[in-house]
Amino acid sequence: MLQAMRSGAKSPIMKAFLVFLAGGFALWGVGDITTGLIGGSDKAVSASEESLSPREVALEFERARRNYMPNSSTGEALQTGLLSEIVGSLSRAVIFNAENNTLGLTVTRAMQRDAVANETNFQDEMGSFSEGRFMQTLASAGISEAEYLGRVDSALKRDQLTRALVAGVVSNKAADTLLTKYELQQRVVKMQSFAVDADNIGTPSDADLDTYFSENKSSYDAPTVRSARVGFISATLIEADVDISEDMIKDAFGTRIDEFSTPETRVVRQMVFEDAKKANEARARVDQGEDFNAVAADMLNWTDTDVMLGTVTRDGLDGAIADAVFDASVNVVTGPVETLFGQHILIVDDITEGGNATLEDVRDEITRTLRSEEAIDLLYERANLLEDEIASGASLDEALGKAGGKIVTINDIDRNGLDIDGQPMVDDSEIAQESAIIEAIWTNDIGTLSVLQEASADIFFMVDVTTETEARPRTLDEVKQRAIKDWKLVQAIKSARAAADAAIANPASFDNIAASSKFRRNGLGLDHEAARLIANTAFAQANGDFDVVETGTEAIAVMTSEIIEAEQSEIDDTNKMVADIMKNAITEDVISFMAIKLSQEHDLQINIEPVRQLLVGSQQ
Repeated sequence: MLQAMRSGAKSPIMKAFLVFLAGGFALWGVGDITTGLIGGSDKAVSASEESLSPREVALEFERARRNYMPNSSTGEALQTGLLSEIVGSLSRAVIFNAENNTLGLTVTRAMQRDAVANETNFQDEMGSFSEGRFMQTLASAGISEAEYLGRVDSALKRDQLTRALVAGVVSNKAADTLLTKYELQQRVVKMQSFAVDADNIGTPSDADLDTYFSENKSSYDAPTVRSARVGFISATLIEADVDISEDMIKDAFGTRIDEFSTPETRVVRQMVFEDAKKANEARARVDQGEDFNAVAADMLNWTDTDVMLGTVTRDGLDGAIADAVFDASVNVVTGPVETLFGQHILIVDDITEGGNATLEDVRDEITRTLRSEEAIDLLYERANLLEDEIASGASLDEALGKAGGKIVTINDIDRNGLDIDGQPMVDDSEIAQESAIIEAIWTNDIGTLSVLQEASADIFFMVDVTTETEARPRTLDEVKQRAIKDWKLVQAIKSARAAADAAIANPASFDNIAASSKFRRNGLGLDHEAARLIANTAFAQANGDFDVVETGTEAIAVMTSEIIEAEQSEIDDTNKMVADIMKNAITEDVISFMAIKLSQEHDLQINIEPVRQLLVGSQQ
């Protein structure tokens, strides 16, 4: 664990995740005292004169979702509780901002600059501040420079407020050292693997199969199942009925031209000085013919890598820097340009012109998009038509025929969407795996057509439950092939285990086995799919001891062949990180208790419902 954290803490992604996770602690600290405070207000979060609108909270939610849950939809992220975590984190920020305003705390430009320059995510391999990394990191997170600096202000003010309170926080050094030694210890093993191969197991005799089935009969019982006819319409079904005219394609191309544009990019180098005098001196030297990188090396001790800002777009730069870079010609020095970070001297090495795609280039893409959008719009009309037809006395088949829908029969599905053998129910339309449809099958009365409901992925459906069959035991004849397959697997597992047991009964069989690489308690360092299971066994036994690890696909005879204690230098190095982690955790708890008190003093109010409505509405 410690080694993984030690490596991961150097990663900007891990650092950002830890910061985000720390924000989540605010929910636990503030949540206890916000219960009952959720009330009617046009503000999502407010404390004294500080507040955040529902839109601001929704934007922060979407930013967090894109950065930390990129494969989840807004609805899925809401279900995981992400909104509550975001509101909790923002609530604590609002509380501290309210207290900062009361006390009149300020942040100087120098404090801002030092905080940004000392942030390791923005530093290069030499530990120096890199403006290129700064801009790239903010762009990846979807945060502007001004917005980021506003957050820096809030953080610096909060540090002023809490510094005295947390100054005395320390972790227990003896406990830190014990934990470090425990986690840094490593093992080396020798292993013999025996595959679980059911294909090499012969067919069981009738007597063996009867005995096996008798001993495991309950596992073959049929669950209570229902069968139903599911009528549905979806955007996918309707797409075939959608006609896209040439005028629609041309209009969409004109409206969305920015989507098909390639922005102009420029390759830029720069020098950054603390004062204008030095910057002007550097500019003069380059103007007089000296090499740009040589001047940077002489005056700043910068390498060629330090000088390179890289390939940038106008949108990737802020303010004066963007204007200076994109108004400049190739190989012409410009500057000094003043920013928060100092005086910049810049030179553009190369320009790649932007451009727009032609209509023919993107015709197919636009047509597909329009057809999908039109189908979704038409879907709601068809849903209304379906309801009207059912209300007027039409059968499900007749109504779906007019609405352009389809009927699927799902036979013998249990409450979890599984078939009679406990496998996921499969149908050509994949309707049987829709959770809303499974729930409707099990909540509607038999023989009664359900109301029209909406499932995921732009689907409307109605369910007609036809039968229900109670749970019952099944005979061997009903499940014979499945029972034979299971019996073979059991015998194959036993055979592999017996071979592994025989290996550990003969220690000499390990003499010519190559030792593994050394690994940690979590399996880190061991190249094996079952690394964690093997590590659990290796660390649970003494040096020279044996045991068997079963994975379901193999039985592994494991001998612990070496126990490696951590070097003192590694213990000392890692111990500091452990102490920092423990200190930070205690500090967060202290700050959370402070937030509880301040939330009462500044009358913290939370109104989460408007935020939820904005987010849900954005999915329509």
